[in-house]
Amino acid sequence: MISLMDNPKIKENQFAVGQAEYTTGIILKKNNQYYNSGEDIHEVYSIFENLDLAKSFTEQGISKNSNIEYFIINHKGESVYFVDPKGERKYPF
Repeated sequence: MISLMDNPKIKENQFAVGQAEYTTGIILKKNNQYYNSGEDIHEVYSIFENLDLAKSFTEQGISKNSNIEYFIINHKGESVYFVDPKGERKYPF
């Protein structure tokens, strides 16, 4: 389990998708600007009702911008999926 930063409060069945710059690993907000500690965490995560929807979102995102990697966390704040332009990464990353 990797805890990258503060996590949003989500329901048990929900998943949150965050993104980072692929070349640097710097966390990005949904508008692709750098996230700075102390900013609203909701500017970082997109929330989905199930893991399949969250994964689909990451696939679409990578197809649009190959310099972004995505991570998905569950309601416990655990990283459950990580994908970059080269494909899915298996834990440990």
